[in-house]
Amino acid sequence: MIRLGCLSRPATDPMRVALASLSLLILLGACATHTSPQVSAGSTPPAADPVATSQTPAQTPSPAVVAGQGVAPYEPPPSAVNLTVAPFEPMPTASVPAIAPYEPPSPLVRAPLVKTIQTVPIVPAPMIQQPVTTMEPMIEVPQDQVQALSFNDLAGWTDGDHQPVLVALSDACEKISDAPADSGIGGQQIGGRPLFGTGLDWSAPCREAHFAADATAYFEKHFVPVSLGGADTGTALFTAYYEPELNGSRWRGGPYQHPLYARPDDLENGVPYFDRAAIDAGALAGRGLELFWLDDPIASFFLHIQGSGRIRLPDGSIARVGFAGKNNRSYKAIGKTLVEWGEMPLEAVSKKSIEDWITANPARKDALLATNPSYVFFTEREELNADPSLGPIGSFGQPLPSRRAIAIDRRFYALGIPMWVDFDAPDGPMRRLTLALDTGGAIKGSRRADFFFGAGATAGKAAGATRTKGQLIAFTPRSAYERIFGPIS
Repeated sequence: MIRLGCLSRPATDPMRVALASLSLLILLGACATHTSPQVSAGSTPPAADPVATSQTPAQTPSPAVVAGQGVAPYEPPPSAVNLTVAPFEPMPTASVPAIAPYEPPSPLVRAPLVKTIQTVPIVPAPMIQQPVTTMEPMIEVPQDQVQALSFNDLAGWTDGDHQPVLVALSDACEKISDAPADSGIGGQQIGGRPLFGTGLDWSAPCREAHFAADATAYFEKHFVPVSLGGADTGTALFTAYYEPELNGSRWRGGPYQHPLYARPDDLENGVPYFDRAAIDAGALAGRGLELFWLDDPIASFFLHIQGSGRIRLPDGSIARVGFAGKNNRSYKAIGKTLVEWGEMPLEAVSKKSIEDWITANPARKDALLATNPSYVFFTEREELNADPSLGPIGSFGQPLPSRRAIAIDRRFYALGIPMWVDFDAPDGPMRRLTLALDTGGAIKGSRRADFFFGAGATAGKAAGATRTKGQLIAFTPRSAYERIFGPIS
């Protein structure tokens, strides 16, 4: 708009009149060409000099702006004022910073896999089942680091026979593959990410497990060996278990006087039930819960510790039984009780030494057994009765292959994953690949494992003599590992 307010005063002297007229013409020309800055509708005007603003009429805003902002309607100036509207100029657009041209990232340089990849805090994953009580033996949970190893760090790996574990893993994959693609399969988490992967991480390994011809190449392709809290030999505590065979009958009579109970209907998860002393005294008698009657109370007690077994019936047939529940009472190892009683040193405790003590002290048998208030209930595994070669059903719901399965703490390790063990067994070094297919109340911590020797007396003798330290290494899918720690070569 043209700025107004350029005025002159009349003169009486002719010369002064002429000069005044010339000055007036010059001044009027200046006033006519001096314009104020253009302000577009809806934009914010620049800051103005307060004196000059008082002489400038308000600009006509767009009706849309008036309606949207609640501005008073425009009132035109007096008709005597001559307004000239400046030509339309497009609304200025905001300046946009220049964007640098795209440059592809530098190629990743893969660092060689080293023994210690990263140190991270270990936070146990939440338990899905009811928490178990503290039992002996156990090792404190490490809280310092996760270590990765190469397969060359596993003594005996190159010459080992890994085919039995590949076969068992292909069966385990039927359950692992049911895990959601974006959900962890269980066990340890690092920064909220599952160390042992999601259903998606296992899709390729499980798909190939069914037809892989070379087991060694298969595991090296799809997995990374990792250790929680210590990869060196001697950092994990190994014990062992087996499937005992006991003499029994479906009916009470003769030598068969010791009941093996089914799970009571009124047993609730997490709620303490009758303890061992009460049950042995007859708290469940007469309720029709007797699955079998056994001839040996000590063998029955150790069956509770193993969690599964074979009952040889009078006609020579075999019935298989497995874990069905517990009374939610704390477990106490009777070997520890004998140490507390001063009956033997800790290093002398074994299944055989306990049996020998009971044989030598029959009057104190009941008092010793009662110091362990925990009690286990069983179910008959009819699906196993027809095939003696099948192992007992583990916590993962899959038969345990002899000398190829271990029990672990599922707060740290996922069930179904391959795990390398290296320890000295009574019959020689045990360096081999296994599957984590079972759990146990006494198995507490990331450096704790229970090795399954199989069924029968020979397996029982080896299991009873096993209590040693060794190396425990878990296998995690390569994609799961790299998501947490980055690419590896």
